[in-house]
This record gives sequence, structure tokens and C-alpha cells, in this order.
Amino acid sequence: MKYKTTINMNPIGVALEYILREAIHDNKMELIQPSKEYTDLEVAYIKGYIQSLEDILRELILLDKEDLNSVYSVCLN
Repeated sequence: MKYKTTINMNPIGVALEYILREAIHDNKMELIQPSKEYTDLEVAYIKGYIQSLEDILRELILLDKEDLNSVYSVCLN
């Protein structure tokens, strides 16, 4: 599936965004068309996992909007 990237940082950030979006999509599709019968506990786990992935993606996008030079400073001394 093709996604419009929202991250303008380095290629690793773009790849991470793509991986996160794919994982979110795949897990949502698994809930819509399950490959097996899930217990209520397993469904709750999958929903929590999707929410965690969405939170990580949101944070990644917010970090990209910040000045990353001020967030990550390297001290060589």
C-alpha cells in the first residue's frame, strides 16, 4: 500500500513512518477480516497494539516538526 509520507527528515525516519503505517494497516485489517478466531483478550491486545503504534507514529511526526538539532545535541568533549 502506498502512503503519503509526512516526515521530511532523513531516510530512516521516512522508512520508520512507512513501517509503522503498514503495521497499523495490517493489524486493522486483521480485526476486520481475521485470519483466525480471536478471544476477547486477544482482540483487546491487538487494539492496544494498534493504539501504541499510532502513538509512536504521532510522536515521530511531532518530532520531525521540531528543531531536531535542539533535541539531539552531541557532545564530543
